[in-house]
Amino acid sequence: MSYQQQQKTPFCALTMKMYATGKKSPKFEFKASADSVFTCSLTKKKYKLSQVNEWYLSPEVQKFHNEGYRAKWYGKTEQNENPNKYSQGDTNFVLSFIMIKPFKTQPNVDGMKPIAQSIPQVQQQQVEIARKEPDELLDDEIPF
Repeated sequence: MSYQQQQKTPFCALTMKMYATGKKSPKFEFKASADSVFTCSLTKKKYKLSQVNEWYLSPEVQKFHNEGYRAKWYGKTEQNENPNKYSQGDTNFVLSFIMIKPFKTQPNVDGMKPIAQSIPQVQQQQVEIARKEPDELLDDEIPF
């Protein structure tokens, strides 16, 4: 299958925009109403904060979950091209709950051993010494 023929996995996220307050840090720079809604990137359906679990349990999102994807919060700023009455600036903050495929470690390809294999194993004798009672280890006479 050629690169162009591969099916690209759709972006699965729940996203909400926060609008500029006109203030600078350390004050809050962005805000959104408690009634603000998140939008699903797959279905375009709207969800309230109290419905995030409902979104996560939807068949579309569960497909990702069953394939090993896990949700993580991400945030970014973007230029506000169409300011509305709530915005006090030219930047929005986009908060997203994104389904991310977990990182898979690749087998070693350069001939190097993994660290655990390159460290010599502890000798049995050293283990036995460590298991001795503290009194047995400290019974040497110290000259004065």
